[in-house]
Amino acid sequence: MYKVSREQYPVNKAWEDKILSTPSIPGGKDNLIENLKRLLLMVEEGQPLDMVPQLANSESKQALKHICEHVLSPMNFVTRTERGFKLTEVAKLWIDSEDNLYLAAYFCANVRFFAEILYYLDTPKKSNELFDIAVNEYDLAWKVTSTINNRLIWLRQFGFIEFQEFSLLYNITEEGKNFLCDVCPVMPESIKKDSDNTIDETEVEVHQAVLDYYLQYKNFPRKPSLGYFPGKIEICDETITVILDYVKNENDIECIYQFAQGQFGIGGSSVKTFLGTLSNMGLIERKGNTEYRVTDLGLFWLGEKDVISLTILLQTKSLFVLELLGELEGNALSAKELAIRAKISYGFDKENTTEIRNRLTLLKKSELIMNVSADKYTLTNRGSLFVQKYFPILGINKQNAKAVSQNNGVPLDIISELRMASKDSFNPARFERAVRDYFALLGYEAEWIGGAGNTDVLIKTKGSPCDGYVVTVDAKSTSSPNVTDQLVDFDTLKEHKEKHKSDYIAIVGRAFESERLVQRAKEHNVVLLDVDMLEKLLKIQTATPLKLSSLSLLFEQAGKAELSILKNEIQRIEKTGKLVRQIMTCLIDEADDPVTNGQLSVRDLYRSLRNNENLRERITMDEIESVLVFLASPIIGCVMKEKDYYVATGSLGDMAGIFDYLNKLCK
Repeated sequence: MYKVSREQYPVNKAWEDKILSTPSIPGGKDNLIENLKRLLLMVEEGQPLDMVPQLANSESKQALKHICEHVLSPMNFVTRTERGFKLTEVAKLWIDSEDNLYLAAYFCANVRFFAEILYYLDTPKKSNELFDIAVNEYDLAWKVTSTINNRLIWLRQFGFIEFQEFSLLYNITEEGKNFLCDVCPVMPESIKKDSDNTIDETEVEVHQAVLDYYLQYKNFPRKPSLGYFPGKIEICDETITVILDYVKNENDIECIYQFAQGQFGIGGSSVKTFLGTLSNMGLIERKGNTEYRVTDLGLFWLGEKDVISLTILLQTKSLFVLELLGELEGNALSAKELAIRAKISYGFDKENTTEIRNRLTLLKKSELIMNVSADKYTLTNRGSLFVQKYFPILGINKQNAKAVSQNNGVPLDIISELRMASKDSFNPARFERAVRDYFALLGYEAEWIGGAGNTDVLIKTKGSPCDGYVVTVDAKSTSSPNVTDQLVDFDTLKEHKEKHKSDYIAIVGRAFESERLVQRAKEHNVVLLDVDMLEKLLKIQTATPLKLSSLSLLFEQAGKAELSILKNEIQRIEKTGKLVRQIMTCLIDEADDPVTNGQLSVRDLYRSLRNNENLRERITMDEIESVLVFLASPIIGCVMKEKDYYVATGSLGDMAGIFDYLNKLCK
C-alpha cells in the first residue's frame, strides 16, 4: 500500500461534464468501498460477466455485466473491450495503491456537488439544507433527497463527515477538513452559464449536397440509436475526420481495420460497426468485398468539417435529432424531459436519456442549442434561424410543450407529467394529481382525495348507474425503476374500497416487475396499471374510443393489466366505423346512376360490400340496416329512406361536420 501523490490527483472536470450521481454499489451503506473494490477485482480477474457477485450485505441479483454497464462504466472505472470489460488506469491506480483519499479525490473531480458538500459543512447542516443549496444555488434539477443522501453515505464511508442522530446534523471531521485543502470545490458563481455566441448572426447556411442527401432518404425507416463512434461523442467529428482521411488514401478493408484498431483502441467488430455508421451517413461506401471509398459527400464534409451537416446526416438514419430543436423552440427542457417526449412521440421504445444526451452534445457543439441552467437546454439564435429556414425545406414538423403528440393525437403534456411524476417520490401528491387528470381526460369523474386514511384518487363513471362502477386508485411514485411490494399495504386498500363502496381497486405506478407484488395483487384482486400501459390506453381511446363501461374489463383483472382484453371491443368499434364510411361511399357513388337513381336496398348494399377489401371482417345485413337507420335518423340526416330503398342526401364531408359538431357539443 502506498499514498498517491497530490500531483497525481485528477483534474477537476468542468461542471457541465461531471456526472450527476454517485455509483450505486450493491450492499449495505457501510460496505460501499469494500464492495467497489471487490467488483473491480472481479473484472481484473476476468470473472464471468453473467455471474451474480457475492458482496457484503448484498441481496442484489444483478449480474456483473449489468453492474459494469450501469454502475462502473459511467464512473470510468471500467471500459468495454472486445471480450468484455477491463479496468481503466484510474481504477488500477486505486486498486494498486489502496489509497482511499485518491478515490475520494476522483469522486470530487467527476461528480457534481461532492466536494462542495464538505465546503458547506463549515457549519453543521441537515441533509435537507444541503439539498436546498444544491437545487437553489447550483441549479441542480433534483426532485428527491436520495440524491444528497447517497453522497452523504459515501462521504461518511471516506471518514470525512459524521452524523448526529439526535439533531439530524452532519459535521465535517478533521480528516474531511484536511482533505478539502487538496481538492477544488466549485462555487456557484464560477459555473459557466452559456452565453449565445450566435446572437449577432442573421443567416445560417447548409450546403445543398447535404440537403439533397437528406431529402433522398428522409422517408426511410429510422432507429433510436445514433450509431457507434469510438471514444466520446463530443469528438466524433474529429474521429470521423481521422478515418475518412485514411480511407481517402488507403481503401483496402484489412488495412482500414488495422488502422482503426490501433488508432482508436477498439476491436474488429467495433471497427465494423463504426464503418457501418459512416456508411449509413453516406460518408463512405463499400466497393466489392475488399475495398471502401470515401463518397463525394464524404469528401465535401472533409473540406467543411461542419457539425450542423453532421447532425443532418445523422437525421437520415436516426430518430429525434433535428426534431429535438422543435421541442426546444420557446422551451427550456432537460435531457430527462426530452427522453420522455422521444418515448411518447418519436418512436423510441423506452426513455433513453443516454441517446438524448448524445444528441444534445452534438447540437450544442454546432451551437444550435445552449444550456440555460445546469441541465436545461434551449435554442440559440442560430438554432432559431435553422428551424425557421430549414424545417420547411427538410419537411420537419415543429412541436412544443403543449402541442398534441404526433403519435395518434395523444396529448403530450399529460403523459409527460405522468412519467415525470411517477419518479418523484419526494412529492407523492404530484403523481396523485397527474393520475386524477389522466382519468378525467378519459372521461371519468375523477377526484383527488389523498391524505391519511383515504384513497389517493377516486374515479367514477358518468351516466347510467346500470353499467357504472367506482374504482379506488392508489398512486405509487418511486425513484426506483419498479414499485415493490414493500410500498403497498393491501389491507389498507381493502379498507378504502369498503369506505368508498367501490367496485374495483387499482394501483398506478411507474412499472411493476416484482413477482411478489404481482402475486399478492392477484390474491387480493387488485389490478396494476403501469405508465406504459396508460399511455397505450390513451392512444387506443384517441384512435377508437371505447365506452367507459367497456373499460371495466381492465379493472376486473387482477395482477398486471393486459390491454389485450379490450381487443374484441376495439375490433367492434373499428368495424362499425369502417362500415359507416363504406355504406355512405357506396350510396354516394350510386347517386348519379341512371338505372338505380341512387336507390339501394339493404340487400344491394350487402352484395356491394361483402367482398370490399376495406371490410375484412364478415358483415351481415342486420349490421348494414342498423347503420342505415342511424344515418337516416333526424340528427344525422345524411341518408333518406324511400320504401325499401336508401338514398344518400349528404356527402362524407357533411357527415364529418355533423360528427364534429356533436363531438364538441358533448364535450
